[in-house]
Amino acid sequence: MRFNRLWTVVVVVVATTVAARPVVSAHEMTVQGTVAAVETSRIQIKTGKEKAGVAPEWYPIDAKTKIKRGQKTMSFAEAKIELNERVVVIVDHPTKGPMVTKEIRVAARP
Repeated sequence: MRFNRLWTVVVVVVATTVAARPVVSAHEMTVQGTVAAVETSRIQIKTGKEKAGVAPEWYPIDAKTKIKRGQKTMSFAEAKIELNERVVVIVDHPTKGPMVTKEIRVAARP
């Protein structure tokens, strides 16, 4: 009887430990702010949370980055992203390799 109780405790502890461990994989993040600068290969976003004297973060843009203006998906050139425009950027921090910008969202134009 005592062995069964000990075995049950061991199984519960192991199961809890396995279920509670953090997943070591890609880390997706959403960044909201305004465009501080934009180039064909990267975009700089001011979030308002930057420390004094620290430049806003740059996010890479590549051929796989989806660009949406309103509900319409378009190319980077078609989107015509402008300075100080509100923007939402979805980035992924893979376990290996550089950060990847998965999607850039800007408001529809009238």
